Amino acid sequence: MERYIKLLKECGVDVWFIKERSVLSNELFFIKKRLDMRRINDSKDSVITVYTDKDENGTRMRGRTDIIVAETMTDEEIKKLIKEAKYAAQFSLNPFYELPAPEKSDCIVQESTLNDVEFSKIADMFADAAYEVDNDGESFINSLEIFVEEHKVHMIGSKGTDVAYVKRLVNGEIITQCKSLQDVETYEQFAYDNLATDDFKRLLKNTLKHTKDRSFAKDKPKTGVSDVIISDAHMPELMKFYFARGDASMIYPKYSNYEIGLNVQGDDVKGDRLNILYEPEDPFNDEGIRMVERTFLEDGVVKTICGNQRLSYYLGIPQIGMYRKGKMPAGSVSLEDMKKDCIHVVNFSSFETSAMDGSFRGEIRLAYGYDKDGNVSLITGGSVNGSLLKSQKDFCFSKEIQNLDNYIGPVAVKLKDVAIGGE
Repeated sequence: MERYIKLLKECGVDVWFIKERSVLSNELFFIKKRLDMRRINDSKDSVITVYTDKDENGTRMRGRTDIIVAETMTDEEIKKLIKEAKYAAQFSLNPFYELPAPEKSDCIVQESTLNDVEFSKIADMFADAAYEVDNDGESFINSLEIFVEEHKVHMIGSKGTDVAYVKRLVNGEIITQCKSLQDVETYEQFAYDNLATDDFKRLLKNTLKHTKDRSFAKDKPKTGVSDVIISDAHMPELMKFYFARGDASMIYPKYSNYEIGLNVQGDDVKGDRLNILYEPEDPFNDEGIRMVERTFLEDGVVKTICGNQRLSYYLGIPQIGMYRKGKMPAGSVSLEDMKKDCIHVVNFSSFETSAMDGSFRGEIRLAYGYDKDGNVSLITGGSVNGSLLKSQKDFCFSKEIQNLDNYIGPVAVKLKDVAIGGE
């Protein structure tokens, strides 16, 4: 760090920010049940942000450019990048904004059950959890990749910020396969910031079952309207609409009307009210701002607006950083009790939610159709198209909770009267 600070001063840069990150990773690669490769990586790099202030026709402006440097680079190589960044920052000017108030802290170890286990053993624990449920006989794990990472981050800024933290996380990919009636594969990603082996086993167990059922699925959905259950990893995709609407990047250009005190669900709410907490992904964000748990929505009412340092300054709101992780309370109905007179989509070919208008859409890869008596059919093909702005008055969240890296909350939500495209 001292080396970079010295070089910045030599290049005449007065306002700067440095983020130094080292990542230790333990990686496992499986083909079926055979460990194909174990790999350990240890990398380190730094991102240096160079700010340039300029007066244009009496208006104070500020520009910034980021560069990535490695310890192996020479001083001359780094100085060349800094000078180029200083020059480039003149062409990315915005109205002046103050940087956040400086933070100082000893190194913080982010709270996680991953910290209770020897680093080298975490990947093996997730692998053991996966193959514990790989016993169906028809559907099976075709390949599995597990990445365990330990991030050590140190940030220093010219205004006085000096903070550091350590965090661990687990992520990876899995492909399951079934050849019973059709040769079907299912691809899933996973990510956890805790020792969530039970959540991982549930994911694998469901994925194996869904792959097998997809092999036998033939029915097409009927075109019309139906209640729809959205679950598992699709939940944070659905809920990210609210996070986007509550971010300064949407509010400042007036794409979103969110403001403190706004009731986003309206008054005529017959279902579950939205209660969402902002959860910190890291102790400090990339701007050196301390991240803490905050109330975002309380019974559907906006309590906090977040955003990056520049747009928060323009809006005149506290510079608390951007939040991308949410925590929601459990609902009042079990997932099993939801499964009547509806379609439960468990696997989409694609699924996305629009931050602009709250519309959501997805192509059905596998769904379970439940009639009024609870009888089930296997559905493949067709699509769902709906609007959260229409559905949010009748939300029905599940009692069951899942713990993902970017979402802690109900496993599922039941949405009323969603348009179904089929035959």
